[in-house]
Amino acid sequence: MSLAHALLGLIRYHPTTGYQLKDDFEHSINIFWDATLPQIYRTLNQMESQCWLKAEIEIQIGKPNRKVYSLTEEGLEELQRWLNEPLETIEQKYSALVKVFFANKADPEKFTAHLEEFRSHYENLLNFYETDQAEIIRKASEDSRSFRESEYWKLTADFAIRMAKMTVEWCDEALNIHKNLQEESK
Repeated sequence: MSLAHALLGLIRYHPTTGYQLKDDFEHSINIFWDATLPQIYRTLNQMESQCWLKAEIEIQIGKPNRKVYSLTEEGLEELQRWLNEPLETIEQKYSALVKVFFANKADPEKFTAHLEEFRSHYENLLNFYETDQAEIIRKASEDSRSFRESEYWKLTADFAIRMAKMTVEWCDEALNIHKNLQEESK
């Protein structure tokens, strides 16, 4: 998947600004894909040059003007083309696990701290998925126009919840093993 396809999917809901797209990202796709505001704006410019988007300047009084993006026919066709491709396999590039693989040579205290930070990060994500994200999906499911989409959102949220839970459990086990190995080497 490219960032462009994620943005096409979000813009399909309604014309929007780059700044609003970042907010939309954080409350939906961020479960499984992250993007910074500069990446979003850079990609929007590329998409506009590919004629996938059109932009209109919205004049605002007392505030900077806004550039509002909407899909073109070419953009909608590209989104449909991408959606109709086979699902990609999930990338298995976990730089954190490369560090774990070689952790025998790491400073034991620093490695413990890094594992604890890693665990805390996923515990916070899990909390976000089970509370804030669940509330967004619940509200969408109550709206008859969004019900079908909310069912697909639930599928992605379920995957993210399972991954976060698994990661927290794995961290607990890794911390325990690391502690035992350090005690044995004393």
